[in-house]
Amino acid sequence: MQTEATKNIQIVQGFPMARFHVPELVKGAMRYKPSKDDIIVATYPKCGSTWTMQIVSLILRRGQPLLTSEEYQSHVRYLEDTTMEEISNMKRPRVIKTHLPFDRVNFSKDTKYIYVARQPADCVVSHVHFVRMFPIFLPPGESVDGFLELFLRGDIPYGDYFDNLLSWYKHKDESNILFLTYEYMKADPRGACLKIAKFIEESYYKNLIANNESILKKVMEYSSVDFMKATVDRFWKSLSIETPPAVKIKTRNPARERRVQLMTEALNNGKEFRGDFIRKGTVGEGEKTLSKKQMKMLNDRISEKTADSDVMNLWNDLKN
Repeated sequence: MQTEATKNIQIVQGFPMARFHVPELVKGAMRYKPSKDDIIVATYPKCGSTWTMQIVSLILRRGQPLLTSEEYQSHVRYLEDTTMEEISNMKRPRVIKTHLPFDRVNFSKDTKYIYVARQPADCVVSHVHFVRMFPIFLPPGESVDGFLELFLRGDIPYGDYFDNLLSWYKHKDESNILFLTYEYMKADPRGACLKIAKFIEESYYKNLIANNESILKKVMEYSSVDFMKATVDRFWKSLSIETPPAVKIKTRNPARERRVQLMTEALNNGKEFRGDFIRKGTVGEGEKTLSKKQMKMLNDRISEKTADSDVMNLWNDLKN
């Protein structure tokens, strides 16, 4: 039986997705066979995909940022929200993000994948702020208690956080998968940029460290929270929130049309969006925000879901 808390979720091939997603595009994303020069950035939602894509695109472009929404969309795409025509029209090498678990992607041994994991408490709090931004999300997103309950049950778009994390963690040692944590990237952004560049191709790594690390300095500057709030945040809003979108799109995208329809309906019913795609980008907000009771609920779920895995050792450093 569908409840008030889950009515904005649709099931696509047995997998929970947001109501604004278009099933045919989601199915296409699941079937998509990436090219050898594609770079796939995979995360559970609100775990660092936008930041990681920014770093990757800057590495590929020798430190030159994307400065318009149109330019951004020609280099960077969200797989589950994009038509195959749009994918084929992208500049190469393509940077494509997905929030799908490993068993839902058409994995290719010839493609580079970067998976970013984020500590679950921080993921919860970041998620709460994100759902508040969209009037097409539900009232439970207004409170941490309401969202945490949904999160722990996996009754949100993309399903269970732990299932997603564990699905990729099992493959972390594959030669074409770079498995990182958001917390490591925040603690050592220079090291993270170098590691990503070397993983993509040795020549990109050499570019970063040449000439007194001039390109590396640009990569770090243009992937900072301040720069991304002034640029990338605006790009995503122009494509996702504005009705109609401010960006002129050459190809028809049914997901964008669906989102505009839902946003318009919500706005006409007196709802409004507030917030930002790029917010703080900090570590530790979860434990500062969640109550002792909420942390116990989360930790009990962690113990249940990860009993047969050492995945939580990823965050041992945070306990020291």
